[in-house]
Amino acid sequence: MGLHWVMALMLIALVAIGNYMVSLESGDPNRLPLMGLHKSLGVVFMQLAIARVIWHRISRPPKLPQVLAAWERRLSQTITLALYFFMLAIPFSGYLMTNYAGFPVIVFGLVKLPLLVDKDPALVEVAKQAHLILVSGLMGALLAHIAGAIKHRVFDAPEADVLPRMLPVKPRS
Repeated sequence: MGLHWVMALMLIALVAIGNYMVSLESGDPNRLPLMGLHKSLGVVFMQLAIARVIWHRISRPPKLPQVLAAWERRLSQTITLALYFFMLAIPFSGYLMTNYAGFPVIVFGLVKLPLLVDKDPALVEVAKQAHLILVSGLMGALLAHIAGAIKHRVFDAPEADVLPRMLPVKPRS
C-alpha cells in the first residue's frame, strides 16, 4: 500500500515537472536542472516499478470481490497490466530519448548510468513522441483506475467496495 501511494505522489511530481520543464524556453536557466530532476525521479520511479512488479509476483494482491461481474474483473486486470506496462515503458523511453540525444542519464548528479544506444538525432524525436504517447496512455489508464474505484465505492453494492484495501477508510455498510 505504501509503495502504491509513494509512486502515485512521484507520478504527480514527474508529470508536473515534465509539463513545466517542456514549457520553458530552451535557454531558460531553470530548464536543465528541472530536466535533471525529472530524469533522476524517473530512474527512481522505474526502480520502484520494478520492485512493484516483483512484489506483485511474490505477494499476490487480494482477490477482487466476487460480486463483481466477470467483465469488471477482466477490465480491472487489463487496466492493472496497462499501468504496469506504462510505469516501466515511460521511464525507459525517457532514458532512450536522453541517450539518443548523446547524453547519459545522471541520477541526482551522483550516478552516471550507461549509454544504452548511440547518439541518433532522428531517433530522439521517435523516443520523444513515444514518451508523450505513453504518458497519455498512462493518464487514461489512471483515470479508468480511479473511476473504477469510485464506481465500486459510490454506485455498487457495499461488498464491491475496493477502496478500503488501499485507503484508511471504513468499508461501507
